[in-house]
Amino acid sequence: MSWLNHIQRDPVPWLLDPENPSARVLTLRHIFNRPEESLDAEYRAVLAWKPVQSFLRYADPVSFWGRAENPFFGAAAGTFGILYTLTQLGVPPHDIILDACEHLIARGRLADGRFAPDAVQPEIWLCYTGIALQLLNHFGFGDDPRVQSARFTLTQAILRQPQQLICPIAGGECAAGYVKALAGLESLPITERTSEDTQAIEQLASKLLRWPFNWERRDADWLRLRFIRYYETDLLELAHMLAHAGHTEHPRLREFTARLVALQDDEGRWHKTRAAALEMQTERIFQPSRWLTFEAVHTLMLTYGGNAYASRGTT
Repeated sequence: MSWLNHIQRDPVPWLLDPENPSARVLTLRHIFNRPEESLDAEYRAVLAWKPVQSFLRYADPVSFWGRAENPFFGAAAGTFGILYTLTQLGVPPHDIILDACEHLIARGRLADGRFAPDAVQPEIWLCYTGIALQLLNHFGFGDDPRVQSARFTLTQAILRQPQQLICPIAGGECAAGYVKALAGLESLPITERTSEDTQAIEQLASKLLRWPFNWERRDADWLRLRFIRYYETDLLELAHMLAHAGHTEHPRLREFTARLVALQDDEGRWHKTRAAALEMQTERIFQPSRWLTFEAVHTLMLTYGGNAYASRGTT
């Protein structure tokens, strides 16, 4: 059964509207499977887009978007948070961004490889390390030994030291932290993953597929979709990461995608229903979101197949 059987109306043409060059380039790259080298014009449009320029223009060459001594300062509006935002927007590497990544590695990484905002309380690290891996891989730092060290520390904790995965804020295991860690490990191309990377991805996916979600009460906020994300997550990111992990026939993922399908409108579009940690004023709350719709469509394509757009790679 094709992904189109689960959607009210095909929204892909809407996603290609140059009004949002970020959603457009994500659609071309991941739905049309256009190779990176064929997207130079689209990436230039993303870099020139006013919301992206507003970030790049106000970056300080020393402190970037926060404090020189602490890239986590400012949370979603600080250096770490804005690098993650730019990653989610599909922004390509750029001089000031690369410098900020170097700053994050130098100032935000603990001696054992983890990324954590507070060296005094380093046990709050899982989501931050997952996010750091995601953004550093995106901006081309995946083969940096310091980034590889962070990935190794994460996989070892998952596979051999599960007590390190306990989050004091969550009071135990943290599903959101697992989603971010899974996204971080999956951001490395399959061809570059070690066997332990693959095992850790499988273990995280298994944890999330067994997680006792209570959608009506405790976890109801997961059904409120958001973009831009920070350390918080939602049903869409959960389903997207599990689909990437290859569990497309698993009944639990099918349950998650059924809930996701129920959130679309009559036009086959998904709405932003939760305020973001960092608001860009590009898409209004309770209105259709091109970013969320792209992610939902890609999730359904990965889960159910039938992506005819992939054969139109030059569209």
